[in-house]
Amino acid sequence: MTVRPGLHITPTCFRVGGRHYELHSLRNLETRQSAHDPLTRQSAILAAVGLLGLALLARYMHPAGIAATGAVLCGLAVVALTSAHRRPRHQQLWAVYKGHDIQLFSSDDNWLFGAVDRQLRRSMTESRLGSTTVPRPVTPLPAVPHPSLVHPSKMYPVT
Repeated sequence: MTVRPGLHITPTCFRVGGRHYELHSLRNLETRQSAHDPLTRQSAILAAVGLLGLALLARYMHPAGIAATGAVLCGLAVVALTSAHRRPRHQQLWAVYKGHDIQLFSSDDNWLFGAVDRQLRRSMTESRLGSTTVPRPVTPLPAVPHPSLVHPSKMYPVT
């Protein structure tokens, strides 16, 4: 299966760009998330520290100072939330490959990451257990015909 150019999952291997991994050598496949973007992390830390400082020092401050500090803290919170939305955390696929813990794949696209994760797990299971095809169940014909077949224009004379 080709998920996108440069990303292939076959019953025997997983290829990402120029890297090639044999499925029978992969063990302990797990998903992880990367750390937050530095802008997100630092603005959230500054907002939290500023809020703590405001809570401790508010009784010594003038109302105008409290309002200005609150406005700056709201700005930092908006920066942190906007940055977290526009710079999402990357999802990562990790596995043990020939005794080494390595990162196989990383993406910030949830749909693409989910498709790769599902197909890779399916291919690994099939490579270990062998490909099995489940026969499709045969659906019996209904005992009562569909109403569209009973319409007078569709009825045939019985001879």
